[in-house]
Amino acid sequence: MENNSFVFNYTFATDECTPWTPTVHLYGHLIPGIILYIFGITFNPIALYYFATSRNFRRSVYSYYFSAIAIFDVLRLNIWFLFLVLDYKVFKFHFHSFECSTQIFSESLASSISAWLTVSLTVERCLVTFKPLQTITDTKGRRALIIILSVILTSCAINSLFLQPGFYRRREYREQMRTVICFYENSSANATAESPARFFLTPEIKRMYTMSIIIFRIAIPFMLLLTTNVLLFLRVRQSEQQSIKSNKILLVRHGQHRQITPMIFFSSCILLLTVSPRYLHMFYMNLFYRSAHCSLTHFAPHLLKTLELCNYAFNVFISIVSGKHGRHELFNMLLCRSKPLPSKSYYSTINQTSILTKLHSQQRSNHKTDEQIHLTDKLSLANANNSHQDSL
Repeated sequence: MENNSFVFNYTFATDECTPWTPTVHLYGHLIPGIILYIFGITFNPIALYYFATSRNFRRSVYSYYFSAIAIFDVLRLNIWFLFLVLDYKVFKFHFHSFECSTQIFSESLASSISAWLTVSLTVERCLVTFKPLQTITDTKGRRALIIILSVILTSCAINSLFLQPGFYRRREYREQMRTVICFYENSSANATAESPARFFLTPEIKRMYTMSIIIFRIAIPFMLLLTTNVLLFLRVRQSEQQSIKSNKILLVRHGQHRQITPMIFFSSCILLLTVSPRYLHMFYMNLFYRSAHCSLTHFAPHLLKTLELCNYAFNVFISIVSGKHGRHELFNMLLCRSKPLPSKSYYSTINQTSILTKLHSQQRSNHKTDEQIHLTDKLSLANANNSHQDSL
């Protein structure tokens, strides 16, 4: 079930919303969520195989980014399904306080990594378009692997406070809301038994920390995504209008720009449109939870959770099928029509050598053209001087 993890101890006038809550939960979250889960855990592994064997992505930095996003999307979907089973008490488990910390940490970790990997992917594309000469040296994607590892470690460190013992004190199931709620505060009976080591984790500090995490995994990545996508779009349009041959040659190493750029654009848009509403709702509830309408506590959590699951189920799929070349490759792969790929040594010797050869030949031709123009100017000046002397 949906876990309203950032909610304090409050009550609502729920008479007008309670009759509709079971219907919204069943048809707005449970059934579509299971469908999205089945699709996500089915297609994302197929996407991993696609990026490993695709002629357009094999041995490129984008295969690492998209593969990592697909892995963490599968992880996020499995986390949702695991706690759905636990919340329904299929195995007759009792609720424990550590379940809240484990769930919130794993959900926050997987979603923040997915968001920041999308940001890194977009920034990588911007580097290719703005500074192509500096990106051709990264032939094995070492920079991408380092960035992916750094994103994972940083996200683990920032979200680690959720695992602090006692961060969440109670976990309750609310029948009227069809959800499980985690509480920061202890009951009044246990408030006096507070240990000195946990005294600094007051409910207010926990609330501020939770809001900071929302800013880290939602607000900052999405502002960067908007900025980099605008810059990327403007740069690609400028390059196409000016027909810069050297940039187009270098972009071949990083995937055709007509194929890669739409994939990144669609991936960013899906993330912005599906994930941000749920966490904006959480941010609002932490500020104005006492005056919130019952629809924001009974309906919105279920619907927005389903919307977020759409990102983890469809993000990579829509990115691949957004381009004609990607659809063709994926269709042939599913029908076992893929042709055998050349060896690794073939790509390393042919692809990079051809690119460098074209660049050097272009630079030599430009240099020769400049010399010819300079020599022509000298000859014209000499002829003019000789003509002037003959006239005298």
